[in-house]
Amino acid sequence: MNLILRRFAFIAVVVLSIEVQGLAEASGRKPNILLVAADDMGWTDLGCFGSEIATPNLDAVAKRGVQFTNFHASVSCSPTRSMLLTGTDNHIAGMGNTGELLTPEQKGMPGYEGHLNDRVVTLAEALRAGGYHTYMAGKWHLGHEPQQDPHARGFDRTFTLINGGASHWSDMRGLMEIETPVQYTMNGKKLDKLPGDFFSSRSYTDFLIDAIRDGRGDDKPFLAYLAFTAPHDPMHVPEPWLSKYRGRYDNGYEVLKRERAAAAKRLGLVGDKAKLPKRHAIVEPWNELSSEQKALESRGMEVYAGMVENMDYHFGRVVKFLEDIDQYENTIVVFISDNGANPYYTEDYPGNRGSQWLT
Repeated sequence: MNLILRRFAFIAVVVLSIEVQGLAEASGRKPNILLVAADDMGWTDLGCFGSEIATPNLDAVAKRGVQFTNFHASVSCSPTRSMLLTGTDNHIAGMGNTGELLTPEQKGMPGYEGHLNDRVVTLAEALRAGGYHTYMAGKWHLGHEPQQDPHARGFDRTFTLINGGASHWSDMRGLMEIETPVQYTMNGKKLDKLPGDFFSSRSYTDFLIDAIRDGRGDDKPFLAYLAFTAPHDPMHVPEPWLSKYRGRYDNGYEVLKRERAAAAKRLGLVGDKAKLPKRHAIVEPWNELSSEQKALESRGMEVYAGMVENMDYHFGRVVKFLEDIDQYENTIVVFISDNGANPYYTEDYPGNRGSQWLT
């Protein structure tokens, strides 16, 4: 990872600090901050970056604000999230690698603790000390122990998935056999079960809106961190998003790749002469797939698209709520993805291949 990649969070936090100071001076009051992270979303998955997926709410914010078209994240989720929330290099923060992927040579070495260490201060800790309410809903993936929980790292109210990923429904099934059931906490306390109607994007949004509403009485500003687990696998989404993109991807992912690249060029996001990157080494050529494999891959892309649009819908709910309570104009909104799209299948995750969990 080069210096630009490692320093992106520091730059982002500096920019955010400047924006906070500027708005505070202009309005005489401290601005709220809505920090939203998608999980494993490719950069062309949004309409404003050339996608065929409908993302009107995020597109509207992008049109009104600033689009970072040369903005880099780390190669995986935990390192990116550690930099985002501390403004430091991920090795300083203890996340030199994602905890589940630590090699024998990395384990126990400084910078590879596998959790957010005590050498760094989180954005939530700093803002809470500055008079902010601090709320979080969604994926944490920065430590499993109670003292590593987001509630212990500066967030006042939390509803979090501690692990790196899970079912988007209430069954608490993990991405890996060794992590099932996964760990959810609320305000630092472990949850034994989820509500029967739980769906990740909707439920995290509900919690965050409720937290902001409940904290309005004292006029303190807030930091609200909405860490969606969409569109990370497994591919889960309710109707009508489940059916909306039926048949859209029957021509395959190589055709889609060319369509997205052409759209990105039309929007001026990449140069006219930019070449398509090579196919990922683990991705098979579309024309070599069987009819059954093509049907499965097409369906996966359909549901993925539905997940992205569903996430945009729930993001829009937060924006509408802030408008309704007359706080939107005093809120800095930042949206990022923790890394690019994930090319791996469930059986590729550590400990899954050949396990009974997959049968």
